[in-house]
Amino acid sequence: MAAREERRVLGILGGMGPLSSAEFLKTIYERSPQTCAREQESPGVVLYSDPTFPDRTSAFLSGTGEAVRVQLVEALARLSQLGADRIVICCMTMHHLLPDLPDGLRARVVSLLDVIYERLEQSRRRHLVLCSTGTQKLRLFQRHPRWEEGADFILFPEDADQERLHELIYELKCDRALPETCAFVETLLQKYGAGSFVVGCSEIHMMAKHFFKDDARRRAYECVDPFALVAEDLAEGKL
Repeated sequence: MAAREERRVLGILGGMGPLSSAEFLKTIYERSPQTCAREQESPGVVLYSDPTFPDRTSAFLSGTGEAVRVQLVEALARLSQLGADRIVICCMTMHHLLPDLPDGLRARVVSLLDVIYERLEQSRRRHLVLCSTGTQKLRLFQRHPRWEEGADFILFPEDADQERLHELIYELKCDRALPETCAFVETLLQKYGAGSFVVGCSEIHMMAKHFFKDDARRRAYECVDPFALVAEDLAEGKL
């Protein structure tokens, strides 16, 4: 029997929340048939879903993030032991801890912020960032090395709108309020004069797939979705 060809494996650290990381896995395999003639050619993926992670927004904003960091390191090490060459953390707010990871683990993590900024460089339209309040208050986008290059084209909701968006994200975690969130996002895009939004949260990735099922929205708006972009790169063998 011929030896099985060695293949790269993508690790997904999920559970934050469980539905959104499962949706990301689904997105990967929805994209792969476009480039794979047989299912055996589809990407190899390991999903480690751990919903026990403390709430990231609460932990980081209260200064109690060390326990989260320890749990993150353990989870990434476990994925590495399972053969993951590259790892996607399905939580944008968790990217706050990337600089604090051991070098060997950090090198395996695909920064979703890097993916976003790479795409933003190709588009000069106004983008509204849809993220958790933790991501916004921690200024993850503003702290990125490429912030100044895209700052003129990146918008954030005002405080009241951000508070409502954060509430809806937590509804999405419980498989509720999907139509309401889509409607709210469309209202925000019109209010802020943005023709595109940035998926700055894994739950927003779930919402975006539903949002663009509507033909009128698909014609009127775009989005920068790092989860979809990673899935495309994986399907094309770029990752």
